[in-house]
Amino acid sequence: MTTNNHQSGHDQPAQTISEDGKLELGRASEERNRPVAVRVYVSPITSRAALRWVNAEGHDSPSLWDPVSLNGSHAHALRDEVLNLAGAVLAKRGFNYARGASWQSVSGEKDTERPATAEVAVVPTRAYLDLQNRRFGPAPELPEVPGVTFKTAQRGQWHATVPDGRTFLLTWTPHLDGDRWIVWGGDQHSDLIRPATTSMDKALFVLRHPSHARS
Repeated sequence: MTTNNHQSGHDQPAQTISEDGKLELGRASEERNRPVAVRVYVSPITSRAALRWVNAEGHDSPSLWDPVSLNGSHAHALRDEVLNLAGAVLAKRGFNYARGASWQSVSGEKDTERPATAEVAVVPTRAYLDLQNRRFGPAPELPEVPGVTFKTAQRGQWHATVPDGRTFLLTWTPHLDGDRWIVWGGDQHSDLIRPATTSMDKALFVLRHPSHARS
């Protein structure tokens, strides 16, 4: 009788990626897919406009950079109102025009004065780069809070036990316009105790003074 051996020497144990490894992969993915240009397309049929993000390979960036609809009805891609709307999107996302760059009709457009598609090179702002350093760098260090014990739950999340025995969940998420700090309570930490704030100190206040926390 022949016995099949499913545990051959070719089988390799599953490898787990460390937290630092995951962060490095995430940072590499962000850098690889970071937009280097944007395109505005105005439909000649509907007159609706949308901004698309283009990476270094000339392709649309992945889902993190989904197209952004631009309000209004527009005649073509080089109209001032279209480009002003596009500029506002860039600023909100942490980008600026590359030095010396200007909007141009995309190569191959038949009507260069009224093109359906225009493109410009962009660069990340200092604030955007700082955000990526926070996203993929070390998590913030919490200060000592008298009477409060912190235990890391996962990256950006800490269980905080206060003197009366209650435990809260403190969460941190990085954002371009200011990182968010939130305190959660209740049995499953589903009750919002301290709404989102950009100040760590404000989030820690409720832990310093648990009588202000109602769960």
